[in-house]
Amino acid sequence: MRTMVGALIGTLLVAGCAGATGSAGTAASAPAPSTRASVSPSTPASASLGASPSPSGAIGGIVHYQLDGAAATTEVNVVADGATVSGTAVTTFREGTHTVRLGCASQNGDTWALGGTTEQTTVPGERAGDWSAVIVKDGSPQQIGIWLSDDPSKASDCEAWLATTDFANIGLENFNPVESGALAPPPGLAP
Repeated sequence: MRTMVGALIGTLLVAGCAGATGSAGTAASAPAPSTRASVSPSTPASASLGASPSPSGAIGGIVHYQLDGAAATTEVNVVADGATVSGTAVTTFREGTHTVRLGCASQNGDTWALGGTTEQTTVPGERAGDWSAVIVKDGSPQQIGIWLSDDPSKASDCEAWLATTDFANIGLENFNPVESGALAPPPGLAP
């Protein structure tokens, strides 16, 4: 089951995929709404464990938003060389804290994602080792969705996993508007 948080967690920090193992939330074959959490997709935990921003420009950031009526925060610390990234994304929300070890990035139009494997999580039904992503739809305001988990057997590596998801077709109902802060994508991502 895939899980996305944000609006994705209400009906997705990320929702389910039929037949796959994963978190609580609604099942779907693409990023679908999951149970919403109120605080950002993870409590401010050890986001500082990630890499420092690239000297070529600000990458990552901290955003605050509402998830299921409660405050949520996602902090991304990353260095990047095109689609190759290294760092962490920590989401804190009412359900717990979810930390992702980032390893890849992808972009489709105005939607981009940082993906990797769940390093640790206190979110019920989620587990370390699953694929996970922070998905951002640029605009005013930015929209954020958290894909909490997807079965690791779905792809051999991070890039292959992100390539299987058509982020442009994820509905706005699966995202939450950012209230403060902003996330910056790695430079050099091909749209």
